[in-house]
Amino acid sequence: MNDLTKLVLDYFKQIAAIPRQSGNEQGMQNYLVDYARKHNLRFYQDKHHNVIIYKKTADIEPIILQAHTDMVYVTKNNHFCAKQRKGVKLVKKNHWLFAKDTSLGADDGIGVALILALLDADIPCNIEAVFTASEETTMDGVYHIDVSRLKGKKLICLDGFESNAIVISSASFTDFLVKFNTQMQLLESDYNWFRITLKGLLGGHSGFDIDKARGNSHQLISDLLQHIPDAVLNRMIGGYQFNVIPSESTVVFATKSDEETVDTIVKAFINDHAETYPTLEIDTLKIEKTQQGLKQSENILNFIKEFQYGVLLKDKEDNVLISQNLSEINTEKGTIKIGVRSNIKEKESEILKDLQNLCNKHHLDYEIEDTQPGFATLLKSSLLEDLQSANPLAKKIKMHIAVECGVFQKRIENLDTVIISPTILCAHSIQERLNLDSVELTANWLEKFLTLN
Repeated sequence: MNDLTKLVLDYFKQIAAIPRQSGNEQGMQNYLVDYARKHNLRFYQDKHHNVIIYKKTADIEPIILQAHTDMVYVTKNNHFCAKQRKGVKLVKKNHWLFAKDTSLGADDGIGVALILALLDADIPCNIEAVFTASEETTMDGVYHIDVSRLKGKKLICLDGFESNAIVISSASFTDFLVKFNTQMQLLESDYNWFRITLKGLLGGHSGFDIDKARGNSHQLISDLLQHIPDAVLNRMIGGYQFNVIPSESTVVFATKSDEETVDTIVKAFINDHAETYPTLEIDTLKIEKTQQGLKQSENILNFIKEFQYGVLLKDKEDNVLISQNLSEINTEKGTIKIGVRSNIKEKESEILKDLQNLCNKHHLDYEIEDTQPGFATLLKSSLLEDLQSANPLAKKIKMHIAVECGVFQKRIENLDTVIISPTILCAHSIQERLNLDSVELTANWLEKFLTLN
């Protein structure tokens, strides 16, 4: 491991110690401002927790290096935490870096660390280092950052997952919110009441992992309830963000079936899915009667049953082009979150129309909360050529992820952009891990690129 890589990992260790869940980036902003001051570098910060650090030691064209400072923070059993109160504890296993019982935050902490190490390096350069906030939720940072403070027309984003690759396009992402009535109805006294929690699935990133058969806890638990006669929902909760595959769901429901029947159905369901989901667990508990069932229980369960989760379309090279993720369900709020990704612009409206029709069929309301654009590298890209010169073995790929590059391209005319990164697996889950060899490869690649420019 060379000195530059050691410096990258040292910065990542410092970043990992800072709580930085989306919406809680003040600590990261303070850290970056302190860094700039210690290194006597000009900087800019704003009220949205964005930071830009400038380093110009050569009279050459500026290069924008960009990463986001926030992370998806989940704890043991992939539980989402509303507030991250402490940093993550790093664990090294062979050539991989994990976190102890939490997500790692390599997405995109390692991108931030790479940029900081390169700013430290003794390379003639003209770098505009852009650190944005809230990428994992609202993308509030990139939408509000003052792009007039950037002179560069070439942007390298460090927010990817695959090393030795140059991402030349990404998917758009739409936040689709289903809304329903939370009114209850009084049920007959001959119902029995149960609470079931389905857990143990791997979760993960709803773009990068959507084709990896990780399962969706909402889909599975709804399927289970379809096997239980006369099931009526009282409560269903699970998942959190639009871009995360849910790994755990809990339902409270009524049925006229007795405890033995429910247990038999649950055991059979586990056996039927054991080969596909070997880590699947289901906890069943008979509870006191609440007498209240959701009026729209049947509509909700049928909507989930008919919803097409996962990959909807692939190309000839087996790349995912269109997908849907059923991310969060909360019957107390009366909401279902769905994340829609598309690498084909003209297909977006068609997919959204199908969702709207499904909502109408089951008497559910809906709204589109936000749409984040995809990006594409310019057709005649000198940035791409220069990166390939610095690493001839790097392959060009298209990825089914939504990143800030598309917003930057909309806000900066004729901006050329690509994504490169180390290898990150299982982002947005406690299985998240970072390949250390790929960190060295990416750091050396970027150093050589800057040297050639």
